This record gives sequence, C-alpha cells and structure tokens, in this order.
Amino acid sequence: MSNSFIKNTVMTLTRQISGILLGLLASIIIARSLGPEGNGLYQLIVLLPTTLMTLLNFGVGTSSVYYVGQNKYEIKDIIKTNTASGIVLSLVSIIIGFVVVMFFSEKFFEGVPQDYLYIILMIMPLLMLNEFYLVIFQGVQDFKSYNSLALLRQLAALISLVLFIFLLQIGLVGTVIAFTVGVITQFAVTLFLFKKSLKTNLLAGKISRDYFKDSFSFGFKAHFSNVLSFINYRADIYLISMFLNPAAVGLYGVAVSIAERLWIVSQSISSVLYPVISSSNDIESKNKLTSIISRNVLFFSILAGIVFYFVSDLIFRILFGAAYDESSDILKMLLPGIILFSVDRILSNDLAGRGKPELNMYTSIFTVVSNIILNFLLIPKVGIAGAAVSTSVTYSLSTVIKIVLYKRETGVAYSKLVLLQKEDMALFKQLINKAVKRK
Repeated sequence: MSNSFIKNTVMTLTRQISGILLGLLASIIIARSLGPEGNGLYQLIVLLPTTLMTLLNFGVGTSSVYYVGQNKYEIKDIIKTNTASGIVLSLVSIIIGFVVVMFFSEKFFEGVPQDYLYIILMIMPLLMLNEFYLVIFQGVQDFKSYNSLALLRQLAALISLVLFIFLLQIGLVGTVIAFTVGVITQFAVTLFLFKKSLKTNLLAGKISRDYFKDSFSFGFKAHFSNVLSFINYRADIYLISMFLNPAAVGLYGVAVSIAERLWIVSQSISSVLYPVISSSNDIESKNKLTSIISRNVLFFSILAGIVFYFVSDLIFRILFGAAYDESSDILKMLLPGIILFSVDRILSNDLAGRGKPELNMYTSIFTVVSNIILNFLLIPKVGIAGAAVSTSVTYSLSTVIKIVLYKRETGVAYSKLVLLQKEDMALFKQLINKAVKRK
C-alpha cells in the first residue's frame, strides 16, 4: 500500500471516529430529551429528505468521483454541470415529497405532523448540492477538505442541538432546526473551499453536455444499486412505522445507529479506495490491495463485534437510559450481518471503481427483495426483533453473493478475501515489535 493511501485512510478514519463521537453525543441528547417516541418522530422527519435525495440523485455523485479520477473533464465544468443537475433534481424531489406527504403521510409517517414534513423538504436543494459537491474533493483525493466538510456539518448540528434543546428548550422543533443548520453550514464552507482549494467557483466553467450524458449513463447503474442498498438499509424503518409506532422506530433506530459504528473502518477505507481504483490501470495491484483490505477489515470487524456483543447492555443503560434496554437485544441480532457487510462495502467500491457498478446492482436487487419479504413476514409477528433478523440475514446474503461475483470478475481466491494470510500475521508481528520497542 502506498504512503498516500495509508495517510488518506488514517485521515478519513480519524474523521470517522470524530464523527462517531459527535453523532453519538447528538443521538444521546435526542434520545434522552425526546424519549423513544420523540426520537422516532425525529428519525422519520429527517428520513423523508434523505430518502428523496438517495432515490433521485441518479448517481451523479458516484460518477463524479469516477470521471474526476479519469481526468476526462475539467473540474470547473463538472462542478457547473453538477450544480445544474442538483437544482433540477432537488426541485423534482420537492414536488414528489409534497405528493407523498399529502397522500401517504398517515401510512409511512404515522404520528408526524404534516407541517414538519413540508418544511423539511425546503432543504432539498442544499442537501442535493452538498452531495454533488462533496464528492469532487473525494475525486481529486483532497481528503483534508473532504473530511473537514463532513465533520463540520456534524459539529454545527451538535452545537445547534445543544442550544435549541437545553437553552431554548424547543424539543422536536429544535432537533429539526439543528439538522438544517448542519446542512447550511456544510454548503457555505464548501463554496469557500472551492475557491481556496480548487481555485474555482460556481460561476466558472460551463455546463458540459458530454459530461452530463456520461455522468447519468455511468451514474444510473451505480445509482440503481445505491437506491436498492438504501432501501435495504432503511426499509425496516418505514415498515416498523407502518406496522408498529414511532416509539418502536426510536428503539430500533438507536440500535441500528450503534451497530453501524462497526463500519467505521470499512467506510473510511472505501472512501479512499474508490478514487484510487478508478484512477489506476494496474490490475494486479488493485487485486492485491483490495484483498488485503477485505480480509483485514473482516478480521477486525469480528473482534469489534465480539466486544459490542458483551458490552451492549452496559452501553445502552449508561448512554441512553433504561427506556432503551430493548435496543441492546436488537443490536445483538444485527451484529452478524453488520460484521459481514463490512466486506461487501469494500468489494462494492472496488467493483464500481473498475467501471462495473452493475454487479453491485444485481446483488442489491436480490437482497432488497429478500429483506422486504422477510420484514413483511416477521415484523407483524415478532415486532422490531423481526426487522433486526431480516436485516442481518440480508446483509449476510449480500456479502456472500458479492464475494462470489468479485471472485469471478478478478480471479482472486476466496481465502485471500476473507482469511488472514501469513503476510498479515508477519505485519502484525512487526507492528507489535515496533510498539514494544518504543516503550
């Protein structure tokens, strides 16, 4: 692995850890201040714009990273074209959102006042543009700016949350405003970094028809996969709301947010891996890099999962209070799928970087259908435990299928993707010896 890859990964991992701490603190404040029901209402409110953004961004962000890595178009033209695409797509999102709230809010957003849902839709343009702009820094491998923007959004939201809940005491309204402040802050600082780091702005460049066509052509294949993955991630939340109540959403949402912290390493590495794979033509090096990352991420995810299993009761009791005791059991059910899915994330970004996003799409079609069917069968019978089992099973299925597809595409042996090798043990031994000598 190159020094720059390791440096960018460590930088991103550090940001992820900081983000986790900020996000965890925000989750604790919201969970304790609003209780399970209020927490569930908040999650449903912010789920509306994030769902619309995921469903309607058409993979522009993913294709931006790919084409920046390919150096096919000028950065200023990509930014200008992304801006036009973001504005149009966000307006479409708002219209669709209004229709959903008007006719389906009682079914999918039970207990949530419609006014909250209408108001939160107004941040769609900034939410969409933030997504399309952030990936530009990822594409040029400016991970300092990339990580700073993501972290700043969380920090701004947390500070606002403390102000609105503890000082102004406006509860649910305050949490929604804090979410909005985070989005606005990220957008404002992004414009500043465009000028400082990339020496450009929104007025520079031109709308490129060729890039527009390429971005939607490439992006659509990745987008369909991302949409299915998102549905696989969040279908359970909607179905819990449909079959149960906001309090159940709150209990389940907290468990999921803690369990997904296990993805910290795979998320960090994936963010760096995608642009590296996209810009490299050395197939052997790509195969070796991804296989090393895949098996080591799985190994450390298993170790972390074991720790999570035994300390989960204590974590929820101390951080969230007795009202969230049931969330600990849900987390334990989620762990097997969460652990295995860390490998899926690595392989998915590698395949997308090779220009094969359709392989991720095929996997997602199968797993999302399986997840929805299992949720429909299990949630009415066993409640939120059914959602946890469904999610864990489908994450595991997705990983197994992705490993098989990756093996067929690259020829890399299964053992090299999931089992530690002698070279890994030698590296661990070397690192331990260095650490001992320093003492």
